[in-house]
Amino acid sequence: MPRRRTIPTPKVISYEAMSGPQRDHAMKAILSVVRDALQRGPHTALELRAGVPRDLLGAFAPVLETMITAGEVAAVGHSVYVKVPWMPQTRRVEGNATRDLILGTLSTTMKSGATADELSHELFVPVAQVRVALTELENAGLIHETHHAGRYRMLSLRQARHVRRGAAGRFFADVRHG
Repeated sequence: MPRRRTIPTPKVISYEAMSGPQRDHAMKAILSVVRDALQRGPHTALELRAGVPRDLLGAFAPVLETMITAGEVAAVGHSVYVKVPWMPQTRRVEGNATRDLILGTLSTTMKSGATADELSHELFVPVAQVRVALTELENAGLIHETHHAGRYRMLSLRQARHVRRGAAGRFFADVRHG
C-alpha cells in the first residue's frame, strides 16, 4: 500500500530571528493583508492574523504594532482595529497588538484559560512580552488568574462573546469630547 504524502507545514520564525530580507518580505506581505482587510471594514486582531501566511505569523504582532505607532490603524476596543482615514493626526494613536491577540485567544479558552507559555507558542510572540501583556490585562480588570497558578482567562463571559463575535455587524462612530 503506498504511503500518504504529507504536506510540510511551513516553519514559523520569530521576527527577531528573521534576516533583513525576510523581515522586509514579512512586512510587505502583512501590510498588504491588513490593509486589504481593513479596507473592507473593521476586523479583530485575530481576524487580521488569520489572513497571514503561517510562515509569517512570527512577524504579525511587530508589524501590527508598527502600523499602530504610525497611525495607520487604530484599536477601537474589544480587540477591533480600523483603518485610520488619511488626515493629520490629532492625538497619539494607542493600541497594543500583543494584548489584543491575547484577549482574542483567551476569549476562545474560557473554561481552561491559558498560560504565558501556551499563549507565546500559539501567537509566536516572545514569552516575556506575553507576560507583560498578561499583567497589563489583569491590572485593567479584563482577565484573571484561574484556580491554577499562572493560567489566565477572561473575567467576563459577556466580554468574551463580544471579542469572539469580532467586528462584523458593528457600527463605529467618531465620538467627540466637548
